[in-house]
Amino acid sequence: MERGGLQQPTGNVVKVDLRNNGDFSRLGGEISDSLLDLKHLNYLDLSFNHFQGIPVPDFLGSFERLRYLNLSNAVFGGVIPPHLGNLSRLNYLDLNGDVYYYVPLMRVLNLNWLSGLSSLKYLDLGRVNLSEATTTWMQIVNLLPSLLELHLAQCELSDFPPYSNPFVNLTSLLVIDLPYNYFNTTLPGWLFNNISTLTDLYLGGANIKGPIPQVGVGNLCHLVNLDLSHNDIESQGIELVNGLSTTCSNNSLELLNLGHNQFGGGLPDSLGNFKNLKSLDFGNNNFVGSFPNSIQRLTNLESLDLSENSISGSLHFQVRPGWIPPFNLKYIDVFNCHGEMPKWIGERMTSLGHLRLRGNLLTGDIPEKLCWLSYLHILDLALNNLSGFIPQCLEQMELVMKGRHMEFERLLPIVNLINLSSNNLWGEIPDGITDLSTLGTLNLSRNQLTGKIPKNIRAMQGLETFDLSCNHLLGPIPPSMSSINSLSPLNLSHNLLLGPIPTTNRFSTFNDPSIYEANLGLCRLPLSTKCSTPNDQKHKNDQDEDGWHMTWFFISMGMGFPLGFLAVCGSLALKK
Repeated sequence: MERGGLQQPTGNVVKVDLRNNGDFSRLGGEISDSLLDLKHLNYLDLSFNHFQGIPVPDFLGSFERLRYLNLSNAVFGGVIPPHLGNLSRLNYLDLNGDVYYYVPLMRVLNLNWLSGLSSLKYLDLGRVNLSEATTTWMQIVNLLPSLLELHLAQCELSDFPPYSNPFVNLTSLLVIDLPYNYFNTTLPGWLFNNISTLTDLYLGGANIKGPIPQVGVGNLCHLVNLDLSHNDIESQGIELVNGLSTTCSNNSLELLNLGHNQFGGGLPDSLGNFKNLKSLDFGNNNFVGSFPNSIQRLTNLESLDLSENSISGSLHFQVRPGWIPPFNLKYIDVFNCHGEMPKWIGERMTSLGHLRLRGNLLTGDIPEKLCWLSYLHILDLALNNLSGFIPQCLEQMELVMKGRHMEFERLLPIVNLINLSSNNLWGEIPDGITDLSTLGTLNLSRNQLTGKIPKNIRAMQGLETFDLSCNHLLGPIPPSMSSINSLSPLNLSHNLLLGPIPTTNRFSTFNDPSIYEANLGLCRLPLSTKCSTPNDQKHKNDQDEDGWHMTWFFISMGMGFPLGFLAVCGSLALKK
């Protein structure tokens, strides 16, 4: 939508849209009361501009015809004028505070003026300081019978009234969004038993405690998104899951986020009843036991997070051999499980964008079919017991898929992070890994890798974090690495590298000797070891690598390298 005004055929301006859609030239300064000349104005949008903390003008409450007012993320400050309560025709009011400020700039003395907005359907006062109205906010909101969406995120509210059901008049409400407040209480019963129209309930980080009220039959059957994450709800709260799954014959839930709570016991078998579920997050709880077989019925599941569970036990995937899940996940995050690396991930999860299986007891090799994940951004398999080679399929190759001959010049084309550290991988680093031009982090540390650093490493111009420490890598540091301008941090310590450390470009800023330590063949600053001057010209023209290797061989024998390597890198892995 273009910024500007909209006129009626009569010539009267009814709409002013000055929302900033990402332009650098944001509006600011005082707002002139000459706007009042637009007596037929019913739509005003000044959002995402920068008004330097000035108060919302009182005269905005004089637009009798106004139906839409959006001043969100525009850096207004001070007390919200109660004059806005005169806008009796207003359907939409968004005063959400600026997202760039941790402390709310706007505040209210009370919310009594809201009662005048009898036509209001959408209200967003997110990041406005409502602490002065914390004991009355619910009473005022209850006077808005047409309200469909209520957004009061991060408003410094500390009171969640436990009113009885007849008091609550919000029978048409669709969205309740109250995350990151300070309620420090249990949830009131009316929230789960009086608003049958509710589709979205967001209470993440609101300091909610258990137990959760029982869900009545036929209630919350239209709920699509439920977020109770980052609270202090204990095991009794799992009855909410059972209640939601059994009280509605046609459950609509698509997002269920109970992460970062105190849930314990086994995962409920009733999870399988949420046939529309797309995102399931039970991470950072105390779940133990087996993974329910009913999960196989979640054919629409795209995101699964079970990380940081099993504090008092282990979470096992108990499925028959050769089982292939029916869902097509886009996000997998599992921690503290064990077993072999699933072979079906690359074949079945073709839309996967985030695969995080770090900190498990996974064994076996890395499946070649992971390279089929053309949407993958994050691959994190660190802190496991994986063995074998890093898949060579990262190089240019041809595959036959689904009966068609297809050429994949680059597989995993948009991956941003690869972390395979703290495993038992061996062999050389595939040369094809340098084709991953979007890769920002590559961590292959604490493995048993041999060979050289790929010569074409300079092709990885997006690389920022690069860790090859605690391996058995040989040869020189490729001089072309110095052309990767974004590189930092770098760790090449505890290997068998040799020769001069590059000093040009990015390497001139690496002054910490620890990133090169325990490579006794390396020389030049920041290490104290000087390069041998008689051979400088020889190294420059045609470096005799065999001579370097033989020298390093005798040095490592004399120093007892194998024992020292295990002692140092083994302890590093334990501390990581």
